[in-house]
Amino acid sequence: MSLGLADNTRLVHFEGGVLDIAKSDHDLWILRKETKESFFVVAVWRGNRFEDLGEFQLSAQDAPVALLGSAGSPAVLSTQSVRYLANDKTWRVVELKGKLRAGVEESVASPQEGDSIYVGFDVGEWGGGLQRVDLKTGAVTDIERRDTKNACDGPLNRECDPVTGVIPDPQNKECVLASIGLVHLGLSNGRILRVCGSHVTLVSEMLIPGGKSDSSKWGRTEAFYGLAPSVEGGFWGITYRSLYHFDAAGNKSQEYTLPKLDSVSGIHLSRALPGVIVLQTDVNWAVSTSGCTPLVVPLEGLASPR
Repeated sequence: MSLGLADNTRLVHFEGGVLDIAKSDHDLWILRKETKESFFVVAVWRGNRFEDLGEFQLSAQDAPVALLGSAGSPAVLSTQSVRYLANDKTWRVVELKGKLRAGVEESVASPQEGDSIYVGFDVGEWGGGLQRVDLKTGAVTDIERRDTKNACDGPLNRECDPVTGVIPDPQNKECVLASIGLVHLGLSNGRILRVCGSHVTLVSEMLIPGGKSDSSKWGRTEAFYGLAPSVEGGFWGITYRSLYHFDAAGNKSQEYTLPKLDSVSGIHLSRALPGVIVLQTDVNWAVSTSGCTPLVVPLEGLASPR
């Protein structure tokens, strides 16, 4: 469905079957499941409707993971391949060499430059971690960084760290940013990381006042449940109680308390913060006890009211 920002009208485009949505420049794509078994369609928003671009079939052992852009065209990552839609509406397929893990939720992004996809997995208290897929060869690589041999040591440990969001790094064109977040048994754990190839560095980790008295940070850092780019080149870090704005270098520039959300055509949202719309979701309830999780949608100078 879509929501008209000028008049708050709600319009349903598909009753079901939409698996993912992706934006590239001024194009908006969706991936949906066809009524025919194991068939899928990529469509683009044109002329106030979705126009089908290409159809493909997956085997019973394969399943789509994410829709994303590659050189201005749609691409579909599945558990066994990456396929790219060519100008003649045929699909170029690269088989994966290695096994993708699975998560209750997955987050996917490519750097601004480079031939790779980073896939974050969220399995709640059982971690999830991060993998990289080489778009040319299909090679799948685990991305981790464990500074000690202690249990759950990180900053990126697939056994304990659920990756909740991945976006292109606004400052480093061959890197991505990844968020980690979990609230479990009264403990909060999370951080924001920069990943360049296999190199992992810490961007932000915020201690929550109180908690354990020892020197360990485990269980008392802010849990981040997603990332979103901002129009001026920085990004947003999303938690269940606050929204943090960072500049492109990763320095925190502003903290906002989660604004009051109003019901607009059945959707709970707020337009109180500059440059974004904040919506309410329950996307993390299956894997975290954090309650509702906000979704931040950046506004880029509205060319269309829908």
